Amino acid sequence: MSRRCNAGLREAIIQTSLELGSQLGEEGLTMRGIASRLGVSATALYQHFESKASILREIRVYGIELLYKAVEPALEEQDPVERLRGVVRRYLDFARANPWLYSVLMEHDMLEWEQLADEDIQRLLRPLSVVRETIRAGKESGVWRDNLKVEMSSFQIWATVHGMCSLLNNGRFSEEHPAYPIPSETSLIDEFIEGIVRSLAK
Repeated sequence: MSRRCNAGLREAIIQTSLELGSQLGEEGLTMRGIASRLGVSATALYQHFESKASILREIRVYGIELLYKAVEPALEEQDPVERLRGVVRRYLDFARANPWLYSVLMEHDMLEWEQLADEDIQRLLRPLSVVRETIRAGKESGVWRDNLKVEMSSFQIWATVHGMCSLLNNGRFSEEHPAYPIPSETSLIDEFIEGIVRSLAK
């Protein structure tokens, strides 16, 4: 019973930390605040996490799982072009719906990969692997240009999509922008996705 309660508290700490971070930002995420919202002592938190930094590391692992689950439905599409459109759109939707979590996932310090088991690394890289496998499937089926390099194209797409996520989440687009006035965020995203597809096509 105690073991189950401990496991339940650990999960509750992660969930509560994610809620607090999303509401108040990282500065508002404190061990005292987490304990207060959970109705437990700070000592109980320290039995599971040694510091706020360790909670943030766990949030990143948990968040990557959420990101993968968000893009996973797109993998049911057999056509590589439509699959890529779906993956990119769902990735963007996830970042827009979870701006603080996305910043923790993609804009904090890198994870200490050398301290992770191979299976954990593979799990954490699944969202990026989805892009690479979609590009590879498209090349093998002949829908992309012949000289396309799968690894580099996958990296370029991820970097491009990440850049768009960051710009959108930081409010860098608006109708009043002096260089790039954007009347419609929806049409911007639609054209952005089509631009990615065109960059790979024959």
